[in-house]
Amino acid sequence: MFQATRHSVGSDILLARHGSAISSLRLDRARGQVVARLSDGSFDSAPNLIDPALIMPGHLDDDTKVIAIAVAAAIGLSVLLTTVIAAVYSMASPDQLENITTMMAGYTPTL
Repeated sequence: MFQATRHSVGSDILLARHGSAISSLRLDRARGQVVARLSDGSFDSAPNLIDPALIMPGHLDDDTKVIAIAVAAAIGLSVLLTTVIAAVYSMASPDQLENITTMMAGYTPTL
């Protein structure tokens, strides 16, 4: 589905380095670089291709998958427990609900 592609970035790199000081750009296909001639007469070059094996930002890596699984498990557990509590409250008699409320009102956590 997703294919590894190579992206041309040499001109972007040089523009970020030198901006308006670039007077001309040329592609050196033999070396896979973009060469810039600067306004002071000097030259600079940058690689034109990004390796397809490089992990680019925005791709799902192992850590992201683990976090996504943990979040999904937490949401699933909270839905399950909410359903169980709702079922218990729907099946309880008014006297039992009053007893539960009284017990919870008198609860004081100890440190």
